[in-house]
Amino acid sequence: MIFSRAKNKEYGFLILEFLVLVVSFFISLQVNEWQNDREDRELESQYLSRLENDFEKSIVALNESIDRIGVSVEKLEYGLTVLAKRERSEEDYPALFFALQSSSLRGSFPVYFGTFEELKDTGSMRLIESTQLRESLGNVWQKHVAISRISEVRNMLRGNTFPVMTSYVKPLEGNTITFDAEKVEEDPRELYVALSIIRTNLQNDLTDSEAMLSLIEEALGILRQDAAYTSSI
Repeated sequence: MIFSRAKNKEYGFLILEFLVLVVSFFISLQVNEWQNDREDRELESQYLSRLENDFEKSIVALNESIDRIGVSVEKLEYGLTVLAKRERSEEDYPALFFALQSSSLRGSFPVYFGTFEELKDTGSMRLIESTQLRESLGNVWQKHVAISRISEVRNMLRGNTFPVMTSYVKPLEGNTITFDAEKVEEDPRELYVALSIIRTNLQNDLTDSEAMLSLIEEALGILRQDAAYTSSI
């Protein structure tokens, strides 16, 4: 009986030690998981802050670009109005010259993607917990890629009009140039077609820039909500 009791106690201690080991291992896993999650949330917070900075700079740059494009579109439209007249006055030719100067402007679609590309290329996009934010970031990226590609086609169309544009400019003494009004009066239609192509493409650049701005503002709103939630945890 004494031997049996001793043996039962030995088995009891072994079972207790085993249970202690299991519980300790489980707690260790939980602590490790908690620590990893905490580090991930700290990294996510840093990335969200950097994304916010990138988007704020992008919004400023896009607004400046939109303003420049808008002014150029107005000058081109006024130039087309002048060319559509049956007769032009001396005051009309400076407007045509300003329209020609505006024809060289192109939409640049300035967006800062440094942080997004780092997230994408390093596989760190998983750190962004918000599915809505990840989708919004993807929409911004895809829209910018699509706009950049179609912009290349527009630039080719613009390039075809430049020889026409330069033919209406003549040099003066020194480094100054002036507008060849006499050539315009010979046949204004060629210049009208060229300016129309430029105006249409620049208007499309303006529309795409505004769409890009809208997507970034939407993404920034989602990002700030997510950043506020993350910092509250």
